[in-house]
Amino acid sequence: MVFLLRGVHLRPNDHIIGARRRCCPPDTRRWALMKILALEASTTSAKTMLFDTDTGAVAVRSRRFEVDGPDSAVRDADAIYIQLMALGREAAAGQRIDLIVLSGTWHGLTLRSDDLSAVTPVMEWPYTGAQDLSAALRADDDFTWWFYERTGCMVNAIYPVFKLQHLRSQGLDIDGLLALDQASLIFARMTGEIWTNDSLASGSGLLSATDATWDREVIDRFDLGRVRLPELHGTTATAPLSDEAAVLLGLAAGTPVLTPGPDGGLNQVGDLATEPGEMTFSMGTSGALRVASRHPAFSPTLSTWSYRSPLGALSGAATSGCGNCVDWARDRLFGASTDYLDIEPSLSTDRVDLPVFLPFLFGERSPGWQDQRRGGFVDLAPAHSRVDMYQSVLEGIVYSLYHCYKELTALGGAPRRIILSGGVLSSPFWTQLTADVFGVEMQVSAQQHTSIVGAVRMGMLASGLDLRHPAFDDVEVRTIAPRTEHRDRYDEGFARYLDQYQRTVPGSQGAAR
Repeated sequence: MVFLLRGVHLRPNDHIIGARRRCCPPDTRRWALMKILALEASTTSAKTMLFDTDTGAVAVRSRRFEVDGPDSAVRDADAIYIQLMALGREAAAGQRIDLIVLSGTWHGLTLRSDDLSAVTPVMEWPYTGAQDLSAALRADDDFTWWFYERTGCMVNAIYPVFKLQHLRSQGLDIDGLLALDQASLIFARMTGEIWTNDSLASGSGLLSATDATWDREVIDRFDLGRVRLPELHGTTATAPLSDEAAVLLGLAAGTPVLTPGPDGGLNQVGDLATEPGEMTFSMGTSGALRVASRHPAFSPTLSTWSYRSPLGALSGAATSGCGNCVDWARDRLFGASTDYLDIEPSLSTDRVDLPVFLPFLFGERSPGWQDQRRGGFVDLAPAHSRVDMYQSVLEGIVYSLYHCYKELTALGGAPRRIILSGGVLSSPFWTQLTADVFGVEMQVSAQQHTSIVGAVRMGMLASGLDLRHPAFDDVEVRTIAPRTEHRDRYDEGFARYLDQYQRTVPGSQGAAR
């Protein structure tokens, strides 16, 4: 069965096994000792985790996706599925798996026929094809506020609702087609069920921010009533593994598969930052700050978003430029064969008067939501070396995220704690720089693979177990304290950044053309 306009929204403790609704957890005696296989399709890589709840043994595998063409923002969703299944088969070889859990990303869109055959590739969050359409809609303040308060999303090319409008404007007949993201497609191909949950759907621009159901007013406003959306089920709902997917994974058909979660929301669960005021701060391919809240919250400046984690409301701000900008700088300035660790010793707080880097190579999300904004260097002089430029990229990324942080704290106050994770932690200089600019102590995530740990925790919760496990939680907490002696320097640097940010608003006299 495929959902047409509104799905069945289950309470958080509802469970689906096959087509059967259950309002109680699975038998905890059966699930007390279990092996969980987690599968994640991130922006760049396939990742698996095999977790034994009895012994606490953890085994992680990761492999970069092989993507045809230069634009990784548009991918063959079926090829991603096959590559993830292949890695999952390697991870599960010789094991009896009791539960499969899934992690993906927010904001993707692929259109499918009834048999799940592809009509379009998957357009992931970096895809900005709808930027002109979104910019035109954003010019209407009343519409922008209406959409923001209904969905918690801004009018921006990143969201599937605007990707659908863009595809229609390009002449594609989208009526009757099924709209999925990569994670929901993976679940559908694994189980035969066209399902999603409110956490993953909250990044679509089609879900009501207040009651977590598909928003009929938004659907009608965009004339999307004939586009087919997946059924909404609980974040602890499962469906049985199909025969076809069982062959691909080398597992038993019927193995329960949990509805997929978004990596951003699962980060919150992975770091156990689920109480109001607890913030996770991820610096990976993109950057994001997310704080758990009791209720959806809306910024008076439209600078933040309001989504859902698998366990509740989530306020946040995200940037499209983070580790991807560092990759770009490394490749262009030093060559792709250069190891980041070889650049690290050259970085220093003694480097002053650096150029300003605006990290909008992939457009802007928070806080300004100008998907047409462009990035680059300002105040670049002949005396600046490639190391100066590289370090200014690191600083510009942090200033952009600090800008987001100030908007979030203006909305909800200072967080109780901040947990830092992501590729930033592989660079001691960049990690310390982040704490110095923010001027607050940060806790380093104890999880090397936070989102996939979050998926495993959701699997334990769905199975009647506690979210906590000694394998993940019996670790020493490490913190990064800001160095006050650099406060003036970074305050000045942030002021320079804000000045150039304001000067380069798209459409302004100083903006690049």
